[in-house]
Amino acid sequence: MRVVIDRGEVRELLTRHPGRHLLAIGDLDDAFWPHTRFIHGWGQTLLLYSGLQTPVVLAVADPPTESMGSLVTSFLRELPDRFYGHLSEEAAEALRPHFTLDVHGVLAYMSVKPATVPEPREPIVTIGTADLAEIQALQQAANPDGGFFEPQMLHAGPYLGIRRDGELVAMAGTHTWSAAEKVAVLGNIATHPAHRRRGLAGAVTAALCARLSGAVDVVGLTVDVDNTPAIRCYTRLGFTEDVRVIGARCARN
Repeated sequence: MRVVIDRGEVRELLTRHPGRHLLAIGDLDDAFWPHTRFIHGWGQTLLLYSGLQTPVVLAVADPPTESMGSLVTSFLRELPDRFYGHLSEEAAEALRPHFTLDVHGVLAYMSVKPATVPEPREPIVTIGTADLAEIQALQQAANPDGGFFEPQMLHAGPYLGIRRDGELVAMAGTHTWSAAEKVAVLGNIATHPAHRRRGLAGAVTAALCARLSGAVDVVGLTVDVDNTPAIRCYTRLGFTEDVRVIGARCARN
């Protein structure tokens, strides 16, 4: 096990299976790189990101996936006492004797070439820090059992929304965006429960893809595998599944 500090070497490791690592590839950008720590061993690469209030661990295994457990076990002492994780099953199993995992779902990583996504017909607005109270209210209404939004995320890249009678009823944001690496990962896609089944999530996601298409080659996102309407929405836009991970808040025992 070793810490990899050469950005070129990290890029080479991650791009062997890029669909599994779009979030981590985006973090190679100058805006995120100072907050990253990449650990490599047993043919696997783990990312610890400290740029948010809650640290993030991405332990997404490359095939053969079994060895991710060995890497996580070797790195246990250096993990934060609390973090949010995207974890392969092998990583989760290695953590469970030492951490309490509050699992909020199995997530599918999906991706698309943004230039292929049809532009929406809905009126779209740009949202940001001035709209923070509305964004938080929408996130709470759409995800009363969890979700993962922090105000700092508004600085990662563009956030777009749809309003009805002045009220923010749908939104989509950018978890990470790197023009240098040509990738972006969308997140915090939400529609108010009172406005669902009207195509708003698809419209605002398509608009964000269009906004990013001149700067990136691939756009990714994560979605709960049990959220059939959302998966159907993203599939209609052209997204395809790359890998599945466990999304969990982790606290050391």
